Amino acid sequence: MRTGQLIVALGIGVLLSTAASVDAQGQRGAGPARPWPPQRLSDGQPDVQGIWAAANGGSVSLTNPISGGEDLDRRVTGVEPRRPSRIIDPPDGQVPYQPWAAAKQKQQGYDYDHASRPEHIDPQHRCLLSGIPRLYTIVPAFKIIQAPGQVIFVWDEYHAYRVIPLDGRPHVAPSVKLWMGDGRGHWEGNTLVVDTTNVRGARLTYIGDFHSENAHVTERFTFVDADTMNYEATVDDPTVFTRPWTLRVVEKRRPDQEVWESACWEGNVNPDTFLDKAK
Repeated sequence: MRTGQLIVALGIGVLLSTAASVDAQGQRGAGPARPWPPQRLSDGQPDVQGIWAAANGGSVSLTNPISGGEDLDRRVTGVEPRRPSRIIDPPDGQVPYQPWAAAKQKQQGYDYDHASRPEHIDPQHRCLLSGIPRLYTIVPAFKIIQAPGQVIFVWDEYHAYRVIPLDGRPHVAPSVKLWMGDGRGHWEGNTLVVDTTNVRGARLTYIGDFHSENAHVTERFTFVDADTMNYEATVDDPTVFTRPWTLRVVEKRRPDQEVWESACWEGNVNPDTFLDKAK
């Protein structure tokens, strides 16, 4: 090989080696990605105001969170759709019920074809509040409004809302039970952490999942970027479950959507079911 060709070959080899090294470093990660830098409000809060909704909405099940439209298809076709469990802890994706609670969940399960008792009918279909954390799993959007020292969530469904103070005030008296619970929040970077107590016992899904009024819910709203938020809720209720468990729902910003008043009457048909089927 001529000297000139050898020099060129060596040069190409060095460049390829350098590129491979850089690429390997990129795959391993040179370090954690910088968090999304949101605009700040006058009180220092990250500005996350706007309309949000679950990317995969539906509360038929926690372990197979199909939408209302998919549930209708299942009943018509007999084909069971499968989606990843919302439960991220325990690792098996199952709700860690105590034996008596597992039996109750099965007894009050979602089966309109054989409903003969009030507990067979999901309260959401009786226009009752779904509570926390269920409202963050359903199809309808919610609006975030931020006032100095507060974060406010408003839903069109059920005329539901939450006002989360950020000033460290104590929870209300334990004897006071609220459908939306009593939330107290603080910011950890781009994550809003909400400690929710004083809940009423509530259904979590169509198929009868539930927690009692002894539940303590720790919520984390992590704003990944301007249009994505991860909602995680850890439910600790030793009267119902063998251990605390955590669900996760990805929420997306809906800049072109409006929150309209939603009228509900017992036995009505949710139009979101047909919207889901049309997608």
